[in-house]
Amino acid sequence: MYPKYFGLKEPSFSIAPDPHYLFLSEQHKEALAHLLYGAGESGGFVLLTGEVGTGKTTVCRAFLEQLPDGVDVALVLNPTQTASELLLNLCDEFGIPVPPGRRSVKLLVDRLNQYLLESHANGRRPVLIIDEAQNLQPQVMEQIRLLTNLETTKHKLLQIFLIGQPELRRMLESEQLRQINQRITARFHLMPFSLRETGDYIRHRVAVAGVDRPLFTARAIRLIYRYSAGIPRLINILCDRALLGTCVTRGSQVTPAIVAKAAREVRGEPLDVQPPSPIARPAFLAVGAFVLALAGGWWGYGWIAGDPGGRLAALFATQGTTAEPATTQATATPAMPTAEPAVPAEPVASTPAPPQSEPLPAPATELPLIALSSFEGEALNRTQDRLALSEADAMRRLLQRWGMKLEDPGRGDPCARLARVGLRCAREQGKLSNVRFFDLPALLRITNPDGAGRFVVLSALTETEATLDLATGSERVPIAGLERIWTGAYTLVWQPPPSGATLIGPVSPPEDVRWLRQLLLQVPEPGLTPSDSPAFDAALTGALRAFQTASGLQPDGIAGPRTLIQLTRSVKMPGIPWLSQGGAMSGKEVGTP
Repeated sequence: MYPKYFGLKEPSFSIAPDPHYLFLSEQHKEALAHLLYGAGESGGFVLLTGEVGTGKTTVCRAFLEQLPDGVDVALVLNPTQTASELLLNLCDEFGIPVPPGRRSVKLLVDRLNQYLLESHANGRRPVLIIDEAQNLQPQVMEQIRLLTNLETTKHKLLQIFLIGQPELRRMLESEQLRQINQRITARFHLMPFSLRETGDYIRHRVAVAGVDRPLFTARAIRLIYRYSAGIPRLINILCDRALLGTCVTRGSQVTPAIVAKAAREVRGEPLDVQPPSPIARPAFLAVGAFVLALAGGWWGYGWIAGDPGGRLAALFATQGTTAEPATTQATATPAMPTAEPAVPAEPVASTPAPPQSEPLPAPATELPLIALSSFEGEALNRTQDRLALSEADAMRRLLQRWGMKLEDPGRGDPCARLARVGLRCAREQGKLSNVRFFDLPALLRITNPDGAGRFVVLSALTETEATLDLATGSERVPIAGLERIWTGAYTLVWQPPPSGATLIGPVSPPEDVRWLRQLLLQVPEPGLTPSDSPAFDAALTGALRAFQTASGLQPDGIAGPRTLIQLTRSVKMPGIPWLSQGGAMSGKEVGTP
């Protein structure tokens, strides 16, 4: 009813998982990066938890749509099974033949072990994903743990992802399940959207449905955030009902009064409009009951497509703005990504804080190559220890390439402070071809026997060699050796527009649209008439699509991080260090077009 009234192509807030509307916040992208990274590991458990409606299944679905090469998945959606039923389900998912009438646990485990050994010999990596894992019985959980004992002398044969609600974390902390808890190699807990993310999410879905004007007032969005506690599924339900109410009353925008009425209709009772604490357990329980009663199943939330090649395929397809870390869809040419990475979108000042200079690492051109590929065992470990830095120390070295100095990043994510100097982080997973495509210095996460996060700073890259910035200077390594110790995870630092926006589209502020237009005018043959118009019109959209196509990006007509990085590269924006130039800055300061 309301789509025609507002000019929408379709209902824009359905809870169905329509991939066209896929929107991953920064933390969802980070959760997806954990799964993609875990798929490349050998053995152990990866744990993903979150409250009802926060997007665990959506992250899982995004992972399945961009499986890394060589990964085979068995997906268990109904964990309320006996141990033998689960093993039989696992054999069915992997296509393992089981003789009729012979389904003992021993036979199933033997068949599974044979399959895993053959997969390992063929270079395949089987992964078991169990959704709603909080419903697993303790004896079934123990059987799952025993599956990780299927191994060769050097490798575990099965990687297991456990996805569930917060109760799953408490289960694993019990004495009975301590052996599983000790084998978890990666953990991530999804939280609801922030107020800013809620607004970005709502505006995104409206824009994808074809409307470029705001359908929700700022106060209405704040109230939706209060009622929903930032849970995407509840946001969808409230927005859908509010748009219907606005249509019935012949209004042009959703107002707080309509949101309040929609909430009463949905929940069937008056609501306290005080903002619930997103991390308060009672609020989550109430929200969970509400969701289960009204809207169970998949919730879909959208994200404008765009994507790079390599491991993260559709993950980079996002061009959403949010407030924390980042993350792709494979193209015909793996070395040429085609979508937008995820990056933090914290508010920043229009003018970045003045950078503090610090001497760059000594040049590496005359240094001998470190032949990492020739080392084995302890020798390789010692070399990695010498090259590796903590993430905070690595970030400090990387920022030197930007002519900046990060004093003490403190605890937590060092990317969180970059907004203060007008920069952003993008955390990705892929190959060196992906890093080369962005042409920016990067932090590369390397393997570490003790499991702690260790990094090297990639400051230059040729066809055969890479230059690493160390605490004591720089050294060169052969690419083959670097790939041997690299996990495939990397972090980029990039320069957003002066407003700090990480996505520019039809509903963006005028100053961002003007900034994008002026940038496109500097691109060779943009096909764009000079203008200072703040409108994201057809001409601007056409020029943007043409640039995206020429750059090997998904031509979606929205300027997300990938497009913005390539635009700044195309116009040679000053103040940005490029990987192909040995990390040298292209100008004296980080500037604007």
